[in-house]
Amino acid sequence: MENYLDYIVYGVAGLGLLLSLIGNIRLSGIIKKYKKLIIGLSNENTEDLMIEYFRELDALKKNIKGNIETRVETLENKMESCLKNVGIECYNAFKDVGNNMSFSIAALNDRKNGFVLTGIYTRENSYVYTKRIESGKPDKELSQEEQSALDKALSKIK
Repeated sequence: MENYLDYIVYGVAGLGLLLSLIGNIRLSGIIKKYKKLIIGLSNENTEDLMIEYFRELDALKKNIKGNIETRVETLENKMESCLKNVGIECYNAFKDVGNNMSFSIAALNDRKNGFVLTGIYTRENSYVYTKRIESGKPDKELSQEEQSALDKALSKIK
């Protein structure tokens, strides 16, 4: 019976030694990671430095978030005045000139203000002119093609 007791004691001692060795190896890995973490730090308390880093990071996040919200609000306010509703009409201004080389482009903001830009192509010359649009109404009479471009642009305004 003493032989069995000896084997049990040696087994438990061996298991304890094995667990101690595994714990030592893991602790060694943690120490290496810790040393990498504190490289370049002064003799100050590492915990205080980490807390200060987290405070600075939190302040930076708040600053960025506030700055983004302000910028988005500014952009949303400017969006109404941006020319973002566009209608295009390509056509033949003259029967003897093909390939739909003439065009009318209407560009409006959300307040229905903007312009109609028209380009007329002939074999000898090209002409480009514009007409102002305020509240969806032109300042001069529009051709059929210009009106079509304006209608396309107006249909995009919600």
